[in-house]
Amino acid sequence: MPSKLAAFKIFRRKATVAIFSNRNLDFVDLLTLPNDPGKAKDTLTRFVGWTVENFHPEISAIGFDEDDEPVQAAMLSKFAEKLLLDRGIPVWKVTDNDLLKAYGTPALTQKHDLRVIANSIWPDVLRKLPALDAALVGLYVQTERLLSS
Repeated sequence: MPSKLAAFKIFRRKATVAIFSNRNLDFVDLLTLPNDPGKAKDTLTRFVGWTVENFHPEISAIGFDEDDEPVQAAMLSKFAEKLLLDRGIPVWKVTDNDLLKAYGTPALTQKHDLRVIANSIWPDVLRKLPALDAALVGLYVQTERLLSS
């Protein structure tokens, strides 16, 4: 099982990444994106490139919202997926519904509940609050991979 995972969650104006080594959360980062779609793509290209060059992930994950209201968030998430695939890094797609089902029994109903759970696991990440979303995506993928092997 590859040991290094880069998990991304991209919003309309923010991009987050969480780096996992095996089951440990090693690093989180948060980047504010420009409002202009072209500039946002350029910034995201540098962010993904920096992440890959510094952490050398063998696998990645991207959190997708099925009903991404902000069209820019969906477009940027797909763009990040293409950037990773072009670099030869496999991508797991994780939906918010996957996370809501995985982090509670019965399944959670609100995304806010996910952040409450994430904050209890990683209280030190609270200063970069949206990065908790990327950490949840990464933990979900690492757990699924561990249980399936």
